[in-house]
Amino acid sequence: MIALLAAAAASAHAYVLPWAVLFEVPAPDENACAVTSLRYGPPDGKWERGSEQKPASCEFRSFVLPGPLVPAWVEHVELSEVRITYTVRGSDEPQTVTAQAETLDPAALEVDSGSLTATVKKVKGNVRSLVTSHAAHPVLLGDAIAARNKPRDDCRGPGPSAVLQNGESLLDVRPGLLSPSMQVWVAAFTAQRKCTWIKAATKHL
Repeated sequence: MIALLAAAAASAHAYVLPWAVLFEVPAPDENACAVTSLRYGPPDGKWERGSEQKPASCEFRSFVLPGPLVPAWVEHVELSEVRITYTVRGSDEPQTVTAQAETLDPAALEVDSGSLTATVKKVKGNVRSLVTSHAAHPVLLGDAIAARNKPRDDCRGPGPSAVLQNGESLLDVRPGLLSPSMQVWVAAFTAQRKCTWIKAATKHL
């Protein structure tokens, strides 16, 4: 019950980008790793669309904090205020939230390493990276990976996963090894498939 109340208190976000809309919706806890069903439309009910969400592996998880908020992408549509009805993995009960949509200009999403800080720790077989934005504008981030050097993998990976406002954090949980020499590298996007690896100032917990 406490977890459900905490989820209800978290604010949903709706970000309209040129290629898609990103919803960030409250989850009861970090075990709810993905949105499994989602319907959305204006609060007056004039229209409603549904989006079939692809099953996600909980081996790799990302959330926005405070929350946790779980990301879900849908096709591009112009929105102002939006009502979202959704379910998350591990729960059969649909939740309904409303959000004021915010239209973002990708060209204004650029971020440098001085605007990102990170904490990282090992939890059983997983590495938990928490990346916080101190940028004055929203930023669009993807994978957060602990590594000694800049990752050789393409930063585009599965694509962007979260928009962060100033003071918000991206929690990335994935299997891996962690040593004191590792820093957190974050994929920062300025378009659907355009990104660069940014090294965040990292503290080990």
